[in-house]
Amino acid sequence: MSLLQERLNRFRKTLANLAQKEELMEVDSELPKQSNSLDWEDLDVTTITNDAGSFLIRKRIFPLQHQHGQYQLGVLLDFAQELRVFHPDVEVSWEQLLFFDTETTGLGVGAGNVPFMIGIGYYEQDQFVTEQFFIRNPAEELAMLRYFNECLLRFSHVVSYNGRTFDWPIVQNRYIMNRMKLSNPNLLQLDFLYVSRSFWRNTLPSCRLSKVEEERLGFSRLDDVPGSMAPTLYFQYLAEKHPSIMSGVFVHNEHDILSLASLAIHFCLALLGKLDYKAMEAEELFRIGLWLDKMGKLDLAESAFTVLMERPAELSSTHWLLLAAYYKKKGQEQLAVKLWSDYIALERNELAFASVDPYIELAMYYEHRVKDYQTALNLTEKAFQHAWKQASFLRMSMQRASSKESKSKQQLLCDQIQKRLDRLRKKI
Repeated sequence: MSLLQERLNRFRKTLANLAQKEELMEVDSELPKQSNSLDWEDLDVTTITNDAGSFLIRKRIFPLQHQHGQYQLGVLLDFAQELRVFHPDVEVSWEQLLFFDTETTGLGVGAGNVPFMIGIGYYEQDQFVTEQFFIRNPAEELAMLRYFNECLLRFSHVVSYNGRTFDWPIVQNRYIMNRMKLSNPNLLQLDFLYVSRSFWRNTLPSCRLSKVEEERLGFSRLDDVPGSMAPTLYFQYLAEKHPSIMSGVFVHNEHDILSLASLAIHFCLALLGKLDYKAMEAEELFRIGLWLDKMGKLDLAESAFTVLMERPAELSSTHWLLLAAYYKKKGQEQLAVKLWSDYIALERNELAFASVDPYIELAMYYEHRVKDYQTALNLTEKAFQHAWKQASFLRMSMQRASSKESKSKQQLLCDQIQKRLDRLRKKI
């Protein structure tokens, strides 16, 4: 990635952080204004009692036609088996997918972090069901965990967003702390945060779920309580005991679960090659192609790369060298040669900081594969000229240093190219 691209990405993240801080300040300023007139029944929350005690539950039922962003929830029923690529040895069915998210008292994974709310979603016959378990005080945790343990028995996969390293370990810790065992310890993890990063880490300012759903799923949250505010609101509830304080947290958690279902649909469509490649920017298209290749969908990866290479140079040339490296690794030498040659042919390649890699790669190809030493020499000379320009621009001396450790990276590159030049001249 170029230095400019890296700086742009850092700038995007800075803007996202500033926006988040402003959002937190707005939410914090509104906390005292919340109405205290709502009761648990007004929030559709009921009490569950078992032999370990009681806790609260909010259960909502959505028809399969429910639209969350650009997808109807029922779309997943036809494509859920595509998620098998994450765990090829185990079949995937929509009935056995558990969409899972927690709200906790802190942001760490230590023993003191308690999930005061566990949200789950699942498909049941012709509907999508969400259940949110809430403890009014820490004494209700055991009852909640026992109920949740019973729920786990019917599922084979847990779908989450950063759940593999955050939510699930926290829940496991709570079972250990309460001297309980998970009823289904063999649940397989489908953590969509990592897929989202594979797709959008360089095209979105952040891969937070709220940003992904807004930019790629077409769902915007209105007056949403940020997840980072959930601990504060819960402690306020413990102090004041007003159910209305938690209303926004319930909605936020529910949106997270619904967005996981929409993300599952989006990734299934990607695995089927049904996304609109023409509407994507080059970086996203390239990253999706790499991900499809990693998932074993080689034909679909090739289709994505073909669409990218068919675009005009001004829209795709920044990825030609990356594509060339990909094709070289795959043994598709001629495609790599074409991309290196096209890159060299660009007028912008005369800039001081244009990469010398295509010259070196083509020189190696003509020397070792074609045995055309004169062409290899010409390319190597051009590579040396570009490396020299870059060194001069950076005010680096090309004089020999006493040791390699004291030489700059650019000087070492020039020395390597010089050795190649000397070797090729002897062959001619």
